Amino acid sequence: MNKVQIYRRRLASVMVSILRVKEAVFGLAKIVLLAIAAAVVSACSVGPDYQRPDVALPEQYNQELVQESTDNAGLIDWQAFYLDPNVRQLISHALEQNLDLKSVKSRLIAARSQVTVTDAALYPEFGLAANAERSVDSGITSSEPTLGNEFDIAGTVSWELDIWGANRRRSEAEYANFLSAQDRLNLAVISLISDVASRYYEWLDIEQRYQISVNTVQLRKKERDLARLRKQNGVISGLQVKQAEVEYQSAKVTLPDLDFERQQKANQLKILLGEYDYPLKVDDALQSLTSAELFPRTFKVGVPSQMLSQRPDVKAAEQALIVANANVGVAKSAFFPNINITGSYGTETDELDKIFDSQGVTWSLLGGITAPIFNAGSISAQYDIAKESSKQALLAYRSTILNAYFEVNDAMNSFRRSELAIEAQQELVEASRGYTRLAMLRYRNGVSSSLDLMDAQRSLFNAELKLSEVRRDKLLAMIKLYRSLGGGVLTQKEMIQIYDESIAIED
Repeated sequence: MNKVQIYRRRLASVMVSILRVKEAVFGLAKIVLLAIAAAVVSACSVGPDYQRPDVALPEQYNQELVQESTDNAGLIDWQAFYLDPNVRQLISHALEQNLDLKSVKSRLIAARSQVTVTDAALYPEFGLAANAERSVDSGITSSEPTLGNEFDIAGTVSWELDIWGANRRRSEAEYANFLSAQDRLNLAVISLISDVASRYYEWLDIEQRYQISVNTVQLRKKERDLARLRKQNGVISGLQVKQAEVEYQSAKVTLPDLDFERQQKANQLKILLGEYDYPLKVDDALQSLTSAELFPRTFKVGVPSQMLSQRPDVKAAEQALIVANANVGVAKSAFFPNINITGSYGTETDELDKIFDSQGVTWSLLGGITAPIFNAGSISAQYDIAKESSKQALLAYRSTILNAYFEVNDAMNSFRRSELAIEAQQELVEASRGYTRLAMLRYRNGVSSSLDLMDAQRSLFNAELKLSEVRRDKLLAMIKLYRSLGGGVLTQKEMIQIYDESIAIED
Protein backbone atom coordinates (compact mmCIF):
# COMPACT_ATOMS: atom_id res chain seq x y z
CA MET A 1 0.00 0.00 0.00
CA ASN A 2 1.60 3.27 -1.09
CA LYS A 3 1.47 6.62 0.76
CA VAL A 4 -1.33 7.97 -1.45
CA GLN A 5 -3.58 5.04 -0.59
CA ILE A 6 -2.76 5.39 3.10
CA TYR A 7 -3.57 9.09 2.94
CA ARG A 8 -6.87 8.46 1.15
CA ARG A 9 -7.87 5.81 3.70
CA ARG A 10 -7.10 8.11 6.62
CA LEU A 11 -8.96 10.95 4.97
CA ALA A 12 -12.00 8.73 4.45
CA SER A 13 -11.82 7.66 8.10
CA VAL A 14 -11.68 11.28 9.21
CA MET A 15 -14.68 12.20 7.08
CA VAL A 16 -16.70 9.32 8.49
CA SER A 17 -15.82 10.43 12.02
CA ILE A 18 -16.85 14.00 11.25
CA LEU A 19 -20.19 12.77 10.00
CA ARG A 20 -20.65 10.81 13.21
CA VAL A 21 -19.98 13.91 15.32
CA LYS A 22 -22.37 15.91 13.14
CA GLU A 23 -25.03 13.26 13.55
CA ALA A 24 -24.52 13.35 17.30
CA VAL A 25 -24.75 17.15 17.32
CA PHE A 26 -27.88 17.06 15.19
CA GLY A 27 -29.32 14.46 17.54
CA LEU A 28 -28.72 16.82 20.43
CA ALA A 29 -30.19 19.63 18.35
CA LYS A 30 -33.36 17.59 17.84
CA ILE A 31 -33.72 17.20 21.59
CA VAL A 32 -33.25 20.92 22.07
CA LEU A 33 -35.72 21.74 19.29
CA LEU A 34 -38.30 19.53 20.98
CA ALA A 35 -37.68 21.50 24.14
CA ILE A 36 -38.13 24.69 22.12
CA ALA A 37 -41.47 23.51 20.79
CA ALA A 38 -42.64 22.60 24.27
CA ALA A 39 -41.46 25.94 25.62
CA VAL A 40 -43.16 27.91 22.85
CA VAL A 41 -46.45 26.13 23.44
CA SER A 42 -46.37 26.80 27.15
CA ALA A 43 -44.69 30.22 27.07
CA CYS A 44 -46.46 33.53 27.43
CA SER A 45 -45.36 37.14 26.96
CA VAL A 46 -45.87 39.11 30.13
CA GLY A 47 -46.73 42.77 29.95
CA PRO A 48 -49.44 44.63 28.01
CA ASP A 49 -50.04 43.94 24.32
CA TYR A 50 -49.93 47.11 22.23
CA GLN A 51 -53.14 48.73 21.08
CA ARG A 52 -53.23 52.02 19.20
CA PRO A 53 -54.66 54.68 21.54
CA ASP A 54 -57.76 56.62 20.58
CA VAL A 55 -56.72 60.22 19.89
CA ALA A 56 -60.20 61.53 18.99
CA LEU A 57 -59.12 63.60 15.99
CA PRO A 58 -61.59 66.06 14.45
CA GLU A 59 -63.29 64.81 11.30
CA GLN A 60 -62.30 67.86 9.24
CA TYR A 61 -59.82 70.70 9.27
CA ASN A 62 -61.37 74.07 9.94
CA GLN A 63 -60.67 75.42 6.46
CA GLU A 64 -62.36 75.99 3.11
CA LEU A 65 -60.07 73.76 1.01
CA VAL A 66 -61.55 70.53 -0.32
CA GLN A 67 -61.00 67.72 2.20
CA GLU A 68 -61.45 64.12 1.09
CA SER A 69 -60.18 60.82 2.42
CA THR A 70 -58.84 59.78 -1.00
CA ASP A 71 -56.73 61.41 -3.69
CA ASN A 72 -55.29 64.12 -1.45
CA ALA A 73 -52.07 66.06 -2.03
CA GLY A 74 -50.14 64.10 0.60
CA LEU A 75 -50.53 60.92 -1.47
CA ILE A 76 -49.08 62.48 -4.64
CA ASP A 77 -45.53 61.49 -5.55
CA TRP A 78 -43.11 64.43 -5.42
CA GLN A 79 -42.36 64.19 -9.16
CA ALA A 80 -46.06 64.74 -9.83
CA PHE A 81 -46.29 67.64 -7.37
CA TYR A 82 -43.20 69.62 -8.37
CA LEU A 83 -43.75 70.36 -12.06
CA ASP A 84 -40.82 72.73 -12.50
CA PRO A 85 -38.06 70.74 -14.28
CA ASN A 86 -35.39 72.83 -12.55
CA VAL A 87 -36.73 71.86 -9.12
CA ARG A 88 -37.02 68.21 -10.12
CA GLN A 89 -33.41 68.15 -11.20
CA LEU A 90 -32.24 69.74 -7.95
CA ILE A 91 -34.31 67.39 -5.80
CA SER A 92 -33.08 64.30 -7.66
CA HIS A 93 -29.49 65.45 -7.22
CA ALA A 94 -30.01 66.14 -3.51
CA LEU A 95 -31.60 62.74 -2.90
CA GLU A 96 -28.46 61.11 -4.31
CA GLN A 97 -25.77 63.39 -2.87
CA ASN A 98 -27.04 64.94 0.37
CA LEU A 99 -24.67 63.91 3.16
CA ASP A 100 -27.18 64.05 6.02
CA LEU A 101 -29.56 61.80 4.09
CA LYS A 102 -26.77 59.28 3.52
CA SER A 103 -26.18 59.22 7.27
CA VAL A 104 -29.86 58.52 7.93
CA LYS A 105 -29.78 55.69 5.36
CA SER A 106 -26.78 54.20 7.14
CA ARG A 107 -28.63 54.25 10.46
CA LEU A 108 -31.56 52.47 8.80
CA ILE A 109 -29.29 49.67 7.56
CA ALA A 110 -27.79 49.36 11.04
CA ALA A 111 -31.29 49.19 12.55
CA ARG A 112 -32.18 46.33 10.22
CA SER A 113 -29.06 44.41 11.32
CA GLN A 114 -29.88 45.13 14.96
CA VAL A 115 -33.20 43.32 14.50
CA THR A 116 -31.26 40.21 13.48
CA VAL A 117 -29.01 40.54 16.54
CA THR A 118 -31.98 40.81 18.90
CA ASP A 119 -33.95 38.00 17.25
CA ALA A 120 -30.96 35.65 17.63
CA ALA A 121 -31.71 35.40 21.36
CA LEU A 122 -34.97 33.59 20.52
CA TYR A 123 -33.08 30.56 19.17
CA PRO A 124 -30.49 28.16 20.54
CA GLU A 125 -26.84 28.80 19.80
CA PHE A 126 -24.82 25.94 18.32
CA GLY A 127 -21.04 25.81 18.25
CA LEU A 128 -17.99 23.60 17.99
CA ALA A 129 -15.33 23.34 20.70
CA ALA A 130 -11.91 21.68 20.30
CA ASN A 131 -9.18 21.37 22.95
CA ALA A 132 -5.66 19.94 23.09
CA GLU A 133 -3.60 19.24 26.23
CA ARG A 134 -0.03 17.93 26.65
CA SER A 135 1.20 17.24 30.20
CA VAL A 136 3.94 15.39 32.11
CA ASP A 137 4.02 14.15 35.69
CA SER A 138 6.23 15.92 38.19
CA GLY A 139 9.62 14.37 38.86
CA ILE A 140 9.14 15.02 42.57
CA THR A 141 6.00 12.98 42.95
CA SER A 142 6.81 10.30 40.37
CA SER A 143 10.07 8.41 39.87
CA GLU A 144 9.08 7.67 36.28
CA PRO A 145 7.41 10.76 34.84
CA THR A 146 5.23 10.06 31.81
CA LEU A 147 4.23 12.30 28.98
CA GLY A 148 0.53 12.36 28.14
CA ASN A 149 -1.67 13.92 25.46
CA GLU A 150 -5.40 14.56 25.46
CA PHE A 151 -7.49 15.83 22.56
CA ASP A 152 -11.24 16.38 22.44
CA ILE A 153 -13.79 17.84 20.04
CA ALA A 154 -17.45 18.40 20.77
CA GLY A 155 -20.52 20.12 19.45
CA THR A 156 -22.07 22.58 21.91
CA VAL A 157 -25.48 24.11 22.34
CA SER A 158 -26.86 26.76 24.69
CA TRP A 159 -30.26 28.33 24.93
CA GLU A 160 -32.22 30.52 27.31
CA LEU A 161 -35.86 29.44 27.38
CA ASP A 162 -38.06 32.46 26.73
CA ILE A 163 -40.80 31.25 29.05
CA TRP A 164 -41.99 34.73 30.03
CA GLY A 165 -41.54 36.33 26.63
CA ALA A 166 -38.76 38.78 27.56
CA ASN A 167 -36.80 38.09 24.39
CA ARG A 168 -39.96 38.28 22.31
CA ARG A 169 -40.73 41.66 23.81
CA ARG A 170 -37.17 42.77 23.03
CA SER A 171 -37.64 41.55 19.47
CA GLU A 172 -40.93 43.45 19.27
CA ALA A 173 -39.24 46.61 20.51
CA GLU A 174 -36.29 46.27 18.13
CA TYR A 175 -38.55 45.73 15.14
CA ALA A 176 -40.47 48.87 16.12
CA ASN A 177 -37.12 50.69 16.27
CA PHE A 178 -36.41 49.45 12.76
CA LEU A 179 -39.78 50.74 11.49
CA SER A 180 -39.08 54.00 13.29
CA ALA A 181 -35.77 54.23 11.42
CA GLN A 182 -37.72 53.86 8.17
CA ASP A 183 -40.04 56.66 9.26
CA ARG A 184 -37.08 58.85 10.21
CA LEU A 185 -35.62 58.25 6.76
CA ASN A 186 -38.94 59.24 5.17
CA LEU A 187 -39.05 62.30 7.40
CA ALA A 188 -35.53 63.23 6.29
CA VAL A 189 -36.53 62.75 2.64
CA ILE A 190 -39.62 64.93 3.02
CA SER A 191 -37.59 67.61 4.78
CA LEU A 192 -34.85 67.50 2.16
CA ILE A 193 -37.31 67.74 -0.74
CA SER A 194 -39.17 70.68 0.78
CA ASP A 195 -35.94 72.41 1.88
CA VAL A 196 -34.43 72.16 -1.61
CA ALA A 197 -37.58 73.54 -3.23
CA SER A 198 -37.94 76.27 -0.59
CA ARG A 199 -34.29 77.39 -0.77
CA TYR A 200 -34.51 77.39 -4.58
CA TYR A 201 -37.57 79.62 -4.74
CA GLU A 202 -36.20 81.86 -1.97
CA TRP A 203 -33.01 82.22 -4.01
CA LEU A 204 -35.04 83.06 -7.12
CA ASP A 205 -37.04 85.65 -5.20
CA ILE A 206 -33.84 87.37 -4.07
CA GLU A 207 -32.42 87.19 -7.60
CA GLN A 208 -35.61 88.72 -8.96
CA ARG A 209 -35.61 91.52 -6.40
CA TYR A 210 -31.94 92.09 -7.13
CA GLN A 211 -32.70 92.45 -10.84
CA ILE A 212 -35.58 94.83 -10.05
CA SER A 213 -33.25 96.92 -7.90
CA VAL A 214 -30.52 96.94 -10.56
CA ASN A 215 -33.01 98.07 -13.20
CA THR A 216 -34.39 100.73 -10.88
CA VAL A 217 -30.89 101.98 -10.04
CA GLN A 218 -30.07 102.28 -13.75
CA LEU A 219 -33.31 104.15 -14.42
CA ARG A 220 -32.83 106.57 -11.52
CA LYS A 221 -29.24 107.18 -12.52
CA LYS A 222 -30.47 108.31 -15.93
CA GLU A 223 -33.06 110.52 -14.26
CA ARG A 224 -30.43 112.01 -11.96
CA ASP A 225 -28.16 112.73 -14.93
CA LEU A 226 -31.11 114.26 -16.76
CA ALA A 227 -31.94 116.41 -13.74
CA ARG A 228 -28.35 117.68 -13.64
CA LEU A 229 -28.55 118.58 -17.32
CA ARG A 230 -31.85 120.39 -16.85
CA LYS A 231 -30.37 122.25 -13.87
CA GLN A 232 -27.50 123.44 -16.05
CA ASN A 233 -30.04 124.74 -18.58
CA GLY A 234 -31.94 126.53 -15.84
CA VAL A 235 -35.09 124.46 -16.20
CA ILE A 236 -35.18 123.11 -12.64
CA SER A 237 -33.73 124.12 -9.31
CA GLY A 238 -30.88 122.51 -7.36
CA LEU A 239 -33.41 121.10 -4.88
CA GLN A 240 -34.92 118.87 -7.55
CA VAL A 241 -31.45 117.62 -8.49
CA LYS A 242 -30.83 116.66 -4.87
CA GLN A 243 -34.16 114.90 -4.77
CA ALA A 244 -33.20 112.86 -7.86
CA GLU A 245 -29.86 112.05 -6.21
CA VAL A 246 -31.60 110.83 -3.05
CA GLU A 247 -33.90 108.57 -5.04
CA TYR A 248 -30.94 107.15 -6.93
CA GLN A 249 -28.95 106.47 -3.78
CA SER A 250 -32.04 105.02 -2.02
CA ALA A 251 -32.36 102.39 -4.74
CA LYS A 252 -28.62 101.78 -4.92
CA VAL A 253 -28.29 101.13 -1.19
CA THR A 254 -30.49 98.02 -1.47
CA LEU A 255 -28.01 96.22 -3.77
CA PRO A 256 -25.28 95.16 -1.26
CA ASP A 257 -27.73 93.44 1.08
CA LEU A 258 -29.55 91.71 -1.75
CA ASP A 259 -26.25 90.62 -3.29
CA PHE A 260 -25.17 89.10 0.03
CA GLU A 261 -28.53 87.39 0.53
CA ARG A 262 -28.55 85.80 -2.91
CA GLN A 263 -25.04 84.41 -2.40
CA GLN A 264 -25.97 83.15 1.06
CA LYS A 265 -29.15 81.46 -0.21
CA ALA A 266 -27.23 79.86 -3.07
CA ASN A 267 -24.72 78.47 -0.57
CA GLN A 268 -27.51 77.02 1.55
CA LEU A 269 -28.89 75.31 -1.53
CA LYS A 270 -25.48 73.87 -2.43
CA ILE A 271 -25.14 72.40 1.06
CA LEU A 272 -28.41 70.55 0.54
CA LEU A 273 -27.15 69.37 -2.85
CA GLY A 274 -23.93 68.08 -1.29
CA GLU A 275 -21.83 70.10 -3.76
CA TYR A 276 -19.16 72.76 -3.36
CA ASP A 277 -19.96 74.30 -6.72
CA TYR A 278 -23.26 73.51 -8.39
CA PRO A 279 -24.16 75.64 -11.46
CA LEU A 280 -27.32 77.64 -10.83
CA LYS A 281 -28.77 79.28 -13.95
CA VAL A 282 -30.52 82.53 -13.10
CA ASP A 283 -31.99 83.69 -16.42
CA ASP A 284 -33.79 80.46 -17.32
CA ALA A 285 -34.98 80.04 -13.76
CA LEU A 286 -36.47 83.54 -13.56
CA GLN A 287 -38.25 83.00 -16.84
CA SER A 288 -39.79 79.72 -15.67
CA LEU A 289 -40.81 81.37 -12.41
CA THR A 290 -43.44 83.45 -14.16
CA SER A 291 -44.25 81.42 -17.27
CA ALA A 292 -44.04 77.72 -16.31
CA GLU A 293 -46.63 75.71 -14.39
CA LEU A 294 -44.87 75.00 -11.11
CA PHE A 295 -47.50 72.99 -9.20
CA PRO A 296 -50.77 71.16 -9.94
CA ARG A 297 -53.56 73.63 -10.53
CA THR A 298 -55.90 71.95 -8.09
CA PHE A 299 -55.32 69.58 -5.20
CA LYS A 300 -57.25 68.24 -2.25
CA VAL A 301 -56.47 68.06 1.45
CA GLY A 302 -57.03 64.80 3.29
CA VAL A 303 -58.97 64.35 6.50
CA PRO A 304 -57.09 64.60 9.83
CA SER A 305 -57.19 60.85 10.54
CA GLN A 306 -54.93 60.26 7.52
CA MET A 307 -52.05 61.82 9.41
CA LEU A 308 -51.74 58.57 11.39
CA SER A 309 -50.70 56.69 8.26
CA GLN A 310 -49.20 59.47 6.10
CA ARG A 311 -46.93 61.58 8.27
CA PRO A 312 -43.60 59.92 9.15
CA ASP A 313 -43.20 61.89 12.38
CA VAL A 314 -46.56 60.62 13.66
CA LYS A 315 -45.70 57.05 12.64
CA ALA A 316 -42.27 57.32 14.30
CA ALA A 317 -43.91 58.57 17.50
CA GLU A 318 -46.24 55.55 17.44
CA GLN A 319 -43.29 53.19 16.97
CA ALA A 320 -41.63 54.81 19.99
CA LEU A 321 -44.83 54.08 21.91
CA ILE A 322 -44.67 50.43 20.79
CA VAL A 323 -41.05 50.23 21.99
CA ALA A 324 -41.96 51.68 25.38
CA ASN A 325 -44.92 49.32 25.69
CA ALA A 326 -42.71 46.30 24.90
CA ASN A 327 -40.12 47.44 27.43
CA VAL A 328 -42.79 47.24 30.12
CA GLY A 329 -43.05 43.52 29.35
CA VAL A 330 -39.26 43.15 29.46
CA ALA A 331 -39.13 44.86 32.85
CA LYS A 332 -41.97 42.70 34.19
CA SER A 333 -40.25 39.47 33.09
CA ALA A 334 -37.38 40.28 35.47
CA PHE A 335 -39.66 39.25 38.37
CA PHE A 336 -39.68 35.64 37.09
CA PRO A 337 -36.99 32.93 36.96
CA ASN A 338 -34.65 32.43 34.02
CA ILE A 339 -34.16 28.92 32.63
CA ASN A 340 -31.06 27.98 30.63
CA ILE A 341 -30.09 24.78 28.81
CA THR A 342 -26.53 23.93 27.78
CA GLY A 343 -25.18 20.73 26.28
CA SER A 344 -22.29 19.17 24.42
CA TYR A 345 -21.51 15.95 22.55
CA GLY A 346 -18.14 14.82 21.25
CA THR A 347 -15.13 12.51 21.53
CA GLU A 348 -11.77 12.54 23.26
CA THR A 349 -8.51 10.63 22.70
CA ASP A 350 -4.80 10.75 23.44
CA GLU A 351 -3.80 10.62 19.75
CA LEU A 352 -4.74 13.49 17.48
CA ASP A 353 -5.00 11.43 14.30
CA LYS A 354 -7.52 9.11 15.99
CA ILE A 355 -9.78 11.76 17.44
CA PHE A 356 -12.62 10.98 15.02
CA ASP A 357 -12.16 7.20 15.43
CA SER A 358 -12.11 7.29 19.22
CA GLN A 359 -14.72 5.43 21.20
CA GLY A 360 -14.30 7.92 24.05
CA VAL A 361 -17.63 9.62 23.63
CA THR A 362 -18.36 12.54 25.92
CA TRP A 363 -21.63 14.36 26.39
CA SER A 364 -23.36 16.62 28.85
CA LEU A 365 -26.78 18.20 29.24
CA LEU A 366 -27.29 20.87 31.86
CA GLY A 367 -30.35 22.82 32.83
CA GLY A 368 -30.19 25.78 35.17
CA ILE A 369 -32.66 28.15 36.77
CA THR A 370 -32.03 31.50 38.44
CA ALA A 371 -34.67 33.47 40.27
CA PRO A 372 -34.54 36.84 42.01
CA ILE A 373 -34.98 36.76 45.79
CA PHE A 374 -33.66 40.06 47.13
CA ASN A 375 -32.45 43.04 45.09
CA ALA A 376 -33.35 46.00 47.32
CA GLY A 377 -36.30 46.96 45.10
CA SER A 378 -34.22 47.35 41.94
CA ILE A 379 -36.51 45.20 39.77
CA SER A 380 -39.64 46.97 41.02
CA ALA A 381 -38.04 50.35 40.36
CA GLN A 382 -37.08 49.30 36.81
CA TYR A 383 -40.64 48.17 36.22
CA ASP A 384 -41.99 51.52 37.46
CA ILE A 385 -39.53 53.34 35.21
CA ALA A 386 -40.69 51.31 32.21
CA LYS A 387 -44.34 52.10 32.93
CA GLU A 388 -43.63 55.82 33.29
CA SER A 389 -41.59 55.76 30.08
CA SER A 390 -44.61 54.23 28.36
CA LYS A 391 -46.79 57.05 29.68
CA GLN A 392 -44.27 59.61 28.42
CA ALA A 393 -44.22 57.96 24.99
CA LEU A 394 -48.03 58.12 24.89
CA LEU A 395 -47.98 61.82 25.76
CA ALA A 396 -45.32 62.43 23.10
CA TYR A 397 -47.46 60.56 20.56
CA ARG A 398 -50.53 62.67 21.35
CA SER A 399 -48.43 65.84 21.28
CA THR A 400 -47.00 64.93 17.87
CA ILE A 401 -50.50 64.42 16.47
CA LEU A 402 -51.71 67.69 17.98
CA ASN A 403 -48.79 69.61 16.51
CA ALA A 404 -49.26 67.90 13.14
CA TYR A 405 -52.96 68.81 13.06
CA PHE A 406 -52.31 72.50 13.63
CA GLU A 407 -49.31 72.47 11.31
CA VAL A 408 -51.67 71.43 8.52
CA ASN A 409 -54.12 74.12 9.61
CA ASP A 410 -51.38 76.75 9.58
CA ALA A 411 -50.21 75.60 6.16
CA MET A 412 -53.74 75.87 4.81
CA ASN A 413 -54.12 79.35 6.35
CA SER A 414 -50.81 80.41 4.82
CA PHE A 415 -51.86 79.13 1.42
CA ARG A 416 -55.21 80.93 1.51
CA ARG A 417 -53.58 84.15 2.71
CA SER A 418 -50.95 84.00 -0.04
CA GLU A 419 -53.63 83.54 -2.70
CA LEU A 420 -55.48 86.65 -1.50
CA ALA A 421 -52.26 88.63 -1.06
CA ILE A 422 -50.92 87.90 -4.52
CA GLU A 423 -54.17 89.01 -6.18
CA ALA A 424 -54.17 92.27 -4.25
CA GLN A 425 -50.47 92.89 -4.88
CA GLN A 426 -50.79 92.30 -8.62
CA GLU A 427 -53.56 94.89 -8.73
CA LEU A 428 -51.34 97.30 -6.78
CA VAL A 429 -48.46 96.81 -9.24
CA GLU A 430 -50.73 97.46 -12.23
CA ALA A 431 -52.10 100.58 -10.54
CA SER A 432 -48.57 101.78 -9.71
CA ARG A 433 -47.43 101.28 -13.30
CA GLY A 434 -50.38 103.32 -14.56
CA TYR A 435 -49.65 106.02 -12.01
CA THR A 436 -45.96 106.10 -13.05
CA ARG A 437 -46.80 106.37 -16.77
CA LEU A 438 -49.20 109.25 -16.13
CA ALA A 439 -46.74 111.02 -13.80
CA MET A 440 -44.01 110.68 -16.45
CA LEU A 441 -46.23 112.24 -19.13
CA ARG A 442 -47.26 115.08 -16.86
CA TYR A 443 -43.65 115.68 -15.84
CA ARG A 444 -42.41 115.78 -19.44
CA ASN A 445 -45.22 118.17 -20.40
CA GLY A 446 -44.38 120.41 -17.47
CA VAL A 447 -47.75 119.89 -15.81
CA SER A 448 -46.41 118.29 -12.60
CA SER A 449 -43.17 118.49 -10.67
CA SER A 450 -40.47 115.86 -10.35
CA LEU A 451 -41.73 115.10 -6.85
CA ASP A 452 -44.88 113.53 -8.29
CA LEU A 453 -42.81 111.42 -10.68
CA MET A 454 -40.42 110.30 -7.96
CA ASP A 455 -43.28 109.41 -5.68
CA ALA A 456 -44.88 107.31 -8.42
CA GLN A 457 -41.59 105.55 -9.22
CA ARG A 458 -40.98 104.87 -5.54
CA SER A 459 -44.43 103.31 -5.20
CA LEU A 460 -43.87 101.12 -8.26
CA PHE A 461 -40.44 100.00 -7.04
CA ASN A 462 -41.79 98.96 -3.65
CA ALA A 463 -44.85 97.30 -5.20
CA GLU A 464 -42.70 95.22 -7.57
CA LEU A 465 -40.44 94.11 -4.73
CA LYS A 466 -43.46 93.17 -2.64
CA LEU A 467 -45.03 91.25 -5.55
CA SER A 468 -41.90 89.13 -5.81
CA GLU A 469 -42.13 88.40 -2.09
CA VAL A 470 -45.81 87.42 -2.11
CA ARG A 471 -45.22 85.16 -5.12
CA ARG A 472 -42.44 83.53 -3.14
CA ASP A 473 -44.75 83.21 -0.14
CA LYS A 474 -47.35 81.42 -2.23
CA LEU A 475 -44.78 78.95 -3.52
CA LEU A 476 -43.48 78.34 -0.01
CA ALA A 477 -47.05 77.90 1.24
CA MET A 478 -47.66 75.22 -1.40
CA ILE A 479 -44.46 73.46 -0.36
CA LYS A 480 -45.31 73.70 3.33
CA LEU A 481 -48.82 72.33 2.79
CA TYR A 482 -47.50 69.39 0.76
CA ARG A 483 -44.90 68.68 3.44
CA SER A 484 -47.39 68.96 6.32
CA LEU A 485 -49.61 66.37 4.62
CA GLY A 486 -46.73 63.88 4.53
CA GLY A 487 -46.08 64.18 0.81
CA GLY A 488 -42.84 62.91 -0.68
CA VAL A 489 -42.23 59.67 1.24
CA LEU A 490 -40.22 56.91 -0.37
CA THR A 491 -42.09 54.18 -2.19
CA GLN A 492 -41.62 50.56 -1.19
CA LYS A 493 -39.57 50.05 -4.36
CA GLU A 494 -37.24 52.91 -3.41
CA MET A 495 -36.88 51.53 0.12
CA ILE A 496 -35.94 48.09 -1.22
CA GLN A 497 -33.42 49.75 -3.54
CA ILE A 498 -31.71 51.31 -0.50
CA TYR A 499 -31.34 47.87 1.08
CA ASP A 500 -30.04 46.39 -2.17
CA GLU A 501 -27.49 49.18 -2.54
CA SER A 502 -26.23 48.56 1.02
CA ILE A 503 -25.77 44.85 0.27
CA ALA A 504 -23.92 45.68 -2.95
CA ILE A 505 -21.57 47.99 -1.02
CA GLU A 506 -20.88 45.25 1.56
CA ASP A 507 -20.11 42.72 -1.19
